[in-house]
Amino acid sequence: MRRKRYILTNRAAGDLREARAWSRARWGKELTNRYFDDLDEGAQYIAENHASLRGRHDLAGGTALLLHPVREHYLLYEPLDDQIVVIVAVIRQGRDIPAILQKWAAPIRRELTEIRAAIKSGKIHVPTGRRRPSQLRKRAKNT
Repeated sequence: MRRKRYILTNRAAGDLREARAWSRARWGKELTNRYFDDLDEGAQYIAENHASLRGRHDLAGGTALLLHPVREHYLLYEPLDDQIVVIVAVIRQGRDIPAILQKWAAPIRRELTEIRAAIKSGKIHVPTGRRRPSQLRKRAKNT
């Protein structure tokens, strides 16, 4: 059976870099690493269970995006198919999510279109089989 995967948009990776820098400065390396492990597990949970999750449409700002809370953040995502979910943004809970999504709607749509095209053309390969290193942790560290 193919393992369901998630991939990150550039926006989500940038959100994670900002969150990691803030968290590390405030809480230190160990707590930050634990927090990001939880975010990674949350993203993988979304990938594996997105069909049965309540996506918080009330906060989606009129977009087709879905939201799932993980600790102090929302992971905003869109399933591309049964096997692949794209994490499009990571936003701290308590912020004005609908307003943020309205502002980011066009760039998010553009990036999702590019990701779909890249997957279709083979430029983005979503691996199958054994677990790979966490994209979320890896991309958040690349600062």
